[in-house]
Amino acid sequence: IDLMSAQENSNSSSSKKKTKFVNLYAKEGQDKLAVLLPGRHSCECLAQKHTLINNCLSCGRIVCEQEGSGPCLFCGNLVCTKEEQEVLQRDSNKSQKLRKKLMGDFGERELLPHQEAKIKAGLEKAVQHKDKLLEYDRNSVRRTQVLDDESDYFSTDSNQWLAPNERAQLRKKEEELRELRHASRKDRKITLDFAGRQVIAEGADLTDYYNKLDETLKAMNSGPTSQSPGYSGRKGEDQNLRELINPNITQSAPEWVDIGGNKDTKRPKEQRKGLVEQKAGEERRRLRLQDKELQELSDGGWCLSMHQPWASLLVRGIKRVEGRTWYTSHRGRLWIAAAAKKPTAQEIAEVEAMYRHSYRKEPNFPKDYPTGCLLGCINVTDCLSQEQFREQFPDTCEESASPFVFICTNPQELLVKFPMKGKHKIWKLESHHHQGAKKGLVPSAAD
Repeated sequence: IDLMSAQENSNSSSSKKKTKFVNLYAKEGQDKLAVLLPGRHSCECLAQKHTLINNCLSCGRIVCEQEGSGPCLFCGNLVCTKEEQEVLQRDSNKSQKLRKKLMGDFGERELLPHQEAKIKAGLEKAVQHKDKLLEYDRNSVRRTQVLDDESDYFSTDSNQWLAPNERAQLRKKEEELRELRHASRKDRKITLDFAGRQVIAEGADLTDYYNKLDETLKAMNSGPTSQSPGYSGRKGEDQNLRELINPNITQSAPEWVDIGGNKDTKRPKEQRKGLVEQKAGEERRRLRLQDKELQELSDGGWCLSMHQPWASLLVRGIKRVEGRTWYTSHRGRLWIAAAAKKPTAQEIAEVEAMYRHSYRKEPNFPKDYPTGCLLGCINVTDCLSQEQFREQFPDTCEESASPFVFICTNPQELLVKFPMKGKHKIWKLESHHHQGAKKGLVPSAAD
């Protein structure tokens, strides 16, 4: 009886004992649900079940404690904790041992031939795509630029009434004319006449160039519109526009009669008509848009590097031309930057003496010749060959003996010289330098 009562008491006490529940959302519950396998294994928990090691700085993968410190399982970049990163940055023996332990033999494994070929092809494709994006970024302004008045410029590509074959022929002739005008001097033939004691340079004149130019202009003027069957024979400006409006009108067009007693009323009818047409032609020529003048008004921020003391003399207006071995189609404002080479006192004295001899009065020479900076700007009105330059400017031919000569006008000097590193040939200024330089210009001219 005593034994049975003792068993009943023990059963009643155990039944009264409370049951313990574990909250799965608490830290203790998460620790019980998370299973940590030995070694490094791929885990997609995003450090929600396991402790965070770090993020991969190459691909951005979230590495947890299950994946462990070491090479990223996606890209192979080293991922470690902050404490291990501090040890690696010391560059000590301990750092080398830790790096070797973390990386293991990851960098020593060899790839199969097909894997290596696949990686190589992917790398080439990625590099080509990168170059393509960089090229798009460089040319974004040029590709998205819209020219509203493109048809007003005198170029073969802008004439929308030309057929594709005619446009191709004119473009080919344009290239031939450019090659003929700016041909290399290496191809020029020189004949030495010992009997007549003279030197004959073949191809020195531009007769062939102007003959071909006349033929090209004649071909452009006699285009498909003048040869079409529906086009009535047009003779200059004397075509009767009445026939184009209504061919049934037989009476003459009304004319203006000045009753103010001017002298024009006393003239014959044909003479007055000729004067009206002449004035209309002059007005049309005056209002015609010219590409050259429009280009000279624009400022694209183009710059030319020059050595001292010639750079300062050009900006001051003392030097009037600049010679180069290459031709340029640039017209308009051209910024002048001084190169980094410092001139000697002897060079400055020789150049100043030459310009003292050229001018009647003493020119206002600069007090100093700074180097490695932006000096000012000039306007390039034309680029002539040496032969054309000698014919048109016989008084200034001693300034330059280069194959091509830039004719410079309207010199302007900067109040504050911007430090700048020059480049080869004509190059473009940075936008912030260009905008700041335009605000500090002062007109200058030789005395």
